[in-house]
Formats: sequence, C-alpha cells, structure tokens
Amino acid sequence: MLKKTENNEDKIREVMFSYTDTEFKNQNLIKYVDHYLEQYRTYLQNFTQLSDRRLKTNEFFLGINTAIMAVIGYIETRDVAYAPVIFIFVPFVGIAICFSWYQIMNSFAKLTKAKFKVLHMVEEKLPISLFQSEWMILGEGKDKKKYIPLSYIEKRIPLIFILLYLIIFFVNSPLIEVVKEYLPI
Repeated sequence: MLKKTENNEDKIREVMFSYTDTEFKNQNLIKYVDHYLEQYRTYLQNFTQLSDRRLKTNEFFLGINTAIMAVIGYIETRDVAYAPVIFIFVPFVGIAICFSWYQIMNSFAKLTKAKFKVLHMVEEKLPISLFQSEWMILGEGKDKKKYIPLSYIEKRIPLIFILLYLIIFFVNSPLIEVVKEYLPI
C-alpha cells in the first residue's frame, strides 16, 4: 500500500493533469475548459453510481440477514425435527455473509475516499471547490460532533448481525450446558 505523502499526491496530479503549461496555453482554451468540465461531470455521475451501488448492496445484505433471522424465528416457534442442527449451522452461514458484507462496505469506503480525493484535486483547477469546502465545513471527518462518516455507521450493521448470530449459536449450542454448570444462569 502506498504511504500517504505529498510525493504520491504530486505523482497523482501529474497523471491527472498531463498537459504542461505550454500545451495548455497553446490549446483552444474554451475547448479545453469544456472538455475538463465534461470529464468532471462524468466523474460525478460515476460517483453517484457508486453511491447507488453501495445502497443496493446494503439493501441486498440487509434483506438476506432479515430473511435468515425470520427463518430462525419461525423455526424457534415451531417443532422442527432438525432445529438444534439448524441453530448450530445457520449462524455460521449468517456470519460468513456478514463478514463478506463488512469487507464489501470497507472496499466501498476506501473507493469513496479515493474518489473524493480525486474530486478535490480536480476542484483545485476549478474556480470553486464545493466538495472540498463541504468537507472542511464538516471538520474533514475528524470532529464527530459535526459529522460521522456514513461508512463508519454502515460497517456497524454487519457487526451487529454477527453478534446476534453468535448469541443464537451459543444459546443453542451444547456449550451452554457447560456454562450453566459453572455459572448460575
């Protein structure tokens, strides 16, 4: 992984803004600015699509976990022959799903952070820096009273489900009998 240094940011800027000052001055300025703004708009659309994908991914995993919990609840209220086996193995499936969900949300958070960094760099060349200004107003994510990053909150949901699955597993596992022997429950 690259270390966060000014040198890396300079390299990124060099790649992003490959025109030299001489080339820029020799170009048709209006055409260049229109092209630049069109790339900015396209990138913003891509950013919006990423947010939509992130939302749909959360809905998908939340739906799967809700369905698993509903099945577990249904089995708990019925006399199902294999209920003890289900209560032992289904939580592991849920935990695996939640772990994947957590990893995907972590990837989305990193990708979103990178996209914002690129937007901030692009805005350095624009007359107004809306995203950078908004980020500064929000304390750049450092002041929890002003702003708690959505990715921080999002990543808690799979962890809560993992905790629920662990509770379901331990309450229904043979280990609970061992614990009951030593602790008055």
